[in-house]
Amino acid sequence: MEKTNKQELFILLLSLVCAYFVIYSFTGCWPWSPNPYNSYVLQAKAWLSGRLDLGRNYSHLEIAEFGGKFFVSFPPVPSVVLLPFVVLGIPDNMVALFVSLLSGVYAYRICSLYEKRSALFWSLFLTIGGNFLLISVNAWVWFFAQNLCFLLSLMCVYYAVTGQGAKALLCWALSVGCRPHQILYLPMILFMLYQIRPGFFWKWWIAPALVAGVMMWYNFARFGSVLEFGHNYLPEFLEAPDGQFHWSYIPKNLMSLVRLPGIAADCSLDYPKFNGMALYLASPIVIPAVWCIACAAKKRPALTIIWGITAVVHLFCFASHRTMGGFQFGNRYPLDLFAYLFYMMISAKPKQEKVWIPLFLLGFGLNMVGTVLLYRIA
Repeated sequence: MEKTNKQELFILLLSLVCAYFVIYSFTGCWPWSPNPYNSYVLQAKAWLSGRLDLGRNYSHLEIAEFGGKFFVSFPPVPSVVLLPFVVLGIPDNMVALFVSLLSGVYAYRICSLYEKRSALFWSLFLTIGGNFLLISVNAWVWFFAQNLCFLLSLMCVYYAVTGQGAKALLCWALSVGCRPHQILYLPMILFMLYQIRPGFFWKWWIAPALVAGVMMWYNFARFGSVLEFGHNYLPEFLEAPDGQFHWSYIPKNLMSLVRLPGIAADCSLDYPKFNGMALYLASPIVIPAVWCIACAAKKRPALTIIWGITAVVHLFCFASHRTMGGFQFGNRYPLDLFAYLFYMMISAKPKQEKVWIPLFLLGFGLNMVGTVLLYRIA
């Protein structure tokens, strides 16, 4: 078990709070501000009133219509997390802030297991040094699920590498209830657990089996299918000739991972506001991550192969989606890979973090300014 440096952890949390304060002060999106895109709160309130549907349509949200009723078109775990806070009257934006700070804590805990000397730097790089800033400043329905999934995936990694299988698999199951493609990481998680504690422990599977059962029942109760959570019933996908997912979307979406900003009439860079831009600009931590993983590949070939195959499949899965995240700064869909990418990098024990400081500053500066400007025009 790692010994947490409380002083560094305090600096990490203070740095996060300061970064968020700057964004809040320029955008007015304070943690106690009303959230106009509060689908998960609406779903929680519907549950509290004894119904699965919302009772009416909300035209500014992505609401699925099925059987003459209106439903939230996203997996339910974020609403489960928000349920007690809705009862207590705590704003969902405040919960999003807490989730974001907790992500920083778990990133630091993972770092402390492998590289204590540079744990603070890499934790800051992962959080405020990249595109995580965009999705972590409020509880907009499109961002809160990713924010919560990010935290749950980091928790899963931490508990897996410390041999706490039941907690790791529960966090993984809950992350799938935020972002369904996280199901792909089960082989990697099981391999990580097997390295620590060889054997099969059936008790580890009780909680994730219950989570899976409840989510399948919930899907079936709303849409008549255990695998349908509602997105296929959104008008934009019903009207699309090729539907929500199709191989024909892949080439264009993959290009968005390397798409550079254009040049505006005033010679400033015109950063794309829809469907993503170059990942290495939005989240430059991918550069040292790929470098470190490649350098350590010979020392752990099996883990590298499992992670590599999973990451590539994951990339192609979201690249086959009709959009790459819609309105955004940066490229937010790839953030779903980052907890496991971060683990692969940190477990390789990266040295000479000073070399990567310029990239951290690039990511921090771009995302601070980009996030502020995006929310000001939203």
